[in-house]
Amino acid sequence: MLRGIVVSLLCLLTLPAAAQYNINKMMEEGRRTLDQGYYVTSMQIFSRIVGLKPNLYEAWYLMALSKYHLEDYKGADSDCRRALELQPYIADIYELYGMTNIREERYDSAIVAYTHAIDISPDNRDYWFNRAYSLYRVGDKQTALTQLDYMLKRWKDFSAAQQLRADIKAGRQPKQRPSKPIQFDINHLRPLNKSPWLMKQVTEGENKQSKLP
Repeated sequence: MLRGIVVSLLCLLTLPAAAQYNINKMMEEGRRTLDQGYYVTSMQIFSRIVGLKPNLYEAWYLMALSKYHLEDYKGADSDCRRALELQPYIADIYELYGMTNIREERYDSAIVAYTHAIDISPDNRDYWFNRAYSLYRVGDKQTALTQLDYMLKRWKDFSAAQQLRADIKAGRQPKQRPSKPIQFDINHLRPLNKSPWLMKQVTEGENKQSKLP
């Protein structure tokens, strides 16, 4: 009888490790299928993962990315919100959230998302461009031009910004679409700790994501 109790206890002790191993294996499979373009399969895998471990922000983000590629922008929007509730300090999540809002023509929300992304990663010119694009689409022509002028001083050969500036000056619909298609890169899914804005948020324990429209 004592032996049976010991065996049972050992089995119970190994369950958490086994469950974590299974989730890790599922995450690997989900990343692989997403990278290969099997978006329905990857979405199903990440959906199962968040059902088992709902606080895993990476799974929510990757499920959102799968839905984005499937043009389920509403679903991607919802999943991005959940990922940002769990981890509001990764620029790529804000980028995806911003792009889903652009696809849904919710440009005000896209501006907020890209502002967060720029605060975290201020040297990413695509974030700057997409925010300027969204500003123009909500009718804030002057602010969009001011930002484009700033961008062209930093990145003189940024042809997309040059084209958008010309379109705004001419008062026509932008020929240049939002910059940089969303791509999966697991190496980017890590919190950044160099931004003064980010350090302030961590220190004060604030969560600005709750204010996202």
